[in-house]
Amino acid sequence: MRIISIANQKGGCGKTTTAVNLSACLANKGRKVLLIDMDPQGHSALHLNINPDEQSKTVSDVLGISGSRATSLDEVMLGIGKNFHMAPSNISLSTLDQHLSMVQGRETRLKESIDSLYQAFDYIIIDCPPSLGLLTFNSLLASTEVIVPIEMSLFSLHGIGRLMEILGLVQEKTGHKLKINAVATMYDSRTRISKEVLNDIRDNFKGSMYKTVINLNVKLKEAASFGKSILDYQKRARGFTDYMALANEVVKEEKHLGMELVKQNKAFSKIEKQFVFHAPDAISVKIVGSFNNWTLSEESTMERDQEGKWSKRLLLDPGKYEYKFLVNDIWIEDKRNPNLSDNAFGGKNSVIEIV
Repeated sequence: MRIISIANQKGGCGKTTTAVNLSACLANKGRKVLLIDMDPQGHSALHLNINPDEQSKTVSDVLGISGSRATSLDEVMLGIGKNFHMAPSNISLSTLDQHLSMVQGRETRLKESIDSLYQAFDYIIIDCPPSLGLLTFNSLLASTEVIVPIEMSLFSLHGIGRLMEILGLVQEKTGHKLKINAVATMYDSRTRISKEVLNDIRDNFKGSMYKTVINLNVKLKEAASFGKSILDYQKRARGFTDYMALANEVVKEEKHLGMELVKQNKAFSKIEKQFVFHAPDAISVKIVGSFNNWTLSEESTMERDQEGKWSKRLLLDPGKYEYKFLVNDIWIEDKRNPNLSDNAFGGKNSVIEIV
């Protein structure tokens, strides 16, 4: 899974436009995509005709601003189209710094939420706010990559140096490595300034810049005003051609990165869910539940990554299931899942409902 933050502390550079349209184009190419809106303005949701103020739960609840961390990303996600989901935000997200200023682990709340996703995705695209505060820091620590949209103006060049310093500092202080690529946006081939800025950006980023250039296109603004991606608004537009070309570049990187896609199940009745358990010191972790008649087998074994996260993807029919983890031969319920039921042995089982 690739987790990509669309980040630039400068506003008006095409972050949301890029986040929404790149997500839509990747989904169109058969990738399972989740778009997470980390901007309190909620522009990604508005771009997709969703009123963030009408949502009962948003990213704010996931990050624990409301005082509870029981809300999962799965509960917040909205279906946009085939292979395409999004997690909306609203203005309450702007209080993150205030609510979590003295809370330990506040910088990794988004990462923990993504790690706890039951549904598996090929791509998670994060639309960052136009700032370098705690929201963006959460996004960067959750990401494997960063795409920096750069508009064709002299002012944009002044802020890029500062952004690159921050990205370098994040990696140096946390040890969290990020793959960084720039993409030129709002390019106007009729103006000299666009050509000069584009050449300067290419010189600065060398091999860390996508070849695709997003041209200035009124259809992109029209699509947003109608609450649609450019894919759903006008496929004959230059904006569609540009963002599909960017998606093609992103997809071509999959082979180099050794990325494995989420298996697409042809039996539409089944849904793929990802189970996650954090146990860096564990020797073995297995998952057993009513979905496999509580039988331990080789298929129950979960896989561990370098950070000590154990995960397992299962194809399950819609319905309610009870399950537990077997960690070093000790039965443990899913601490990240608040839904529990009593079992016959006097303990608790975790419960998940697939719809």
